[in-house]
Amino acid sequence: MTNVSIAVAPTRFEQPGSISVDQLRTIVQDSHLNFLVGAGTPSAFFGMLGDIEDALTTIARRDDVTDDSKAIARASIQGYFFDKVILPNTELLKPTPNSEANAVLRSYAIFGQTLNRILLRRRSTLLSKKVNLFTTNIDLVFEVAFERLGVGFNDGFSGKIRPTFDLGSLSSLQYRSGVRYEHLSEIPTFDLYKLHGSIGWELLDDPTTTSDIVFDPHLSTVAATLTALVELRPELIPINTRDDVDAEKLLVQADTMVRSNKIATFTHAYDRLVIVNPEKQKFATTVLIETYYELIRRFANELEKENSALFVMGFSFRDEHLRKLIVRAARTNPTLQIIVFCYNLADRAAYEKLIPELDVPNGNILYVTPPPPTDDADDDDDVVHFDLDTVVTQYFAPLIPESTRGPDGQIELIFKTDDSGTA
Repeated sequence: MTNVSIAVAPTRFEQPGSISVDQLRTIVQDSHLNFLVGAGTPSAFFGMLGDIEDALTTIARRDDVTDDSKAIARASIQGYFFDKVILPNTELLKPTPNSEANAVLRSYAIFGQTLNRILLRRRSTLLSKKVNLFTTNIDLVFEVAFERLGVGFNDGFSGKIRPTFDLGSLSSLQYRSGVRYEHLSEIPTFDLYKLHGSIGWELLDDPTTTSDIVFDPHLSTVAATLTALVELRPELIPINTRDDVDAEKLLVQADTMVRSNKIATFTHAYDRLVIVNPEKQKFATTVLIETYYELIRRFANELEKENSALFVMGFSFRDEHLRKLIVRAARTNPTLQIIVFCYNLADRAAYEKLIPELDVPNGNILYVTPPPPTDDADDDDDVVHFDLDTVVTQYFAPLIPESTRGPDGQIELIFKTDDSGTA
């Protein structure tokens, strides 16, 4: 995946709710660049889940049902979440992933390569060649795609034998020194912030020290959880589609079942995953709480910087904590520009309902939407959606200069000659 071609399509979305390539070029050239990537971006591979957070929260708050019924319903939803979001990551790590995994990896690789080329040829010498990638996704798509692509990225882990998570290793810049001269050239770098943790993280408990988060390349915690789930699955409520994630129906069905002792084993294994749970009670460990709030603080700090830009893709704004943080930053930092790429017109309507216009007095949140379907659109193939591939092709790929500019620095060797032309 080290040689990925980038398609460039002509810009054709000149309408209310759009941004021109020239406007976007100005923002990219003159701003601190941040991206917020949500679950909607790789959803073609992982699938859409339904309202799991509300379902789990409803189950936890119901006082009129037994603890056994709650445990069965909760474990059933967690098993569904595991199958749809966590387990598919094992396919990403295979030497030859299937076509679905390859498709999402390719999309992320093209995204990374496009930004890498934009940064490499960035005119400004006052801004670093760095992009902050904030994501609420717990998958490993960014890590696998960027590593295969060969671009420089920093995920917060340091060390070789047992990589340990250290936020201090983020926000570092990388430079390459010339072979013959000591001229330094900055290398484009991506800082990856996993706001909701990652299935590639492992909590290492050592009674002699504080607990550490280490990188788990073999997904041993995922494997342990899968083993427990396989044992428990026959005694759970089957959930096959997002419509089955209905707290009331699940509790009614759970009331007719007997709680298995295997639920405790599964819950213990599941809680070892270093991820923010999709429910109001999000945290299973103190270490995760501390890490989460430090990551959120970093996100807030980046949005508070003067002349910052935040590009949002696949994020629904239903996360109340992050939504309030973004709106507060838009209110207090008038130089912040937030560009939200909406998958369709319905998504824009949902976002505007969650973020009323009066909450953004600076007018610095722009929703970029695809054009409405035409009258002669016969099927879904004729309808434009702003998925990752379309956003990159229509908006970011055209920002890459056609020809590479000269180096930032240049050393000239001037030889004096005599009249005969001899040095």
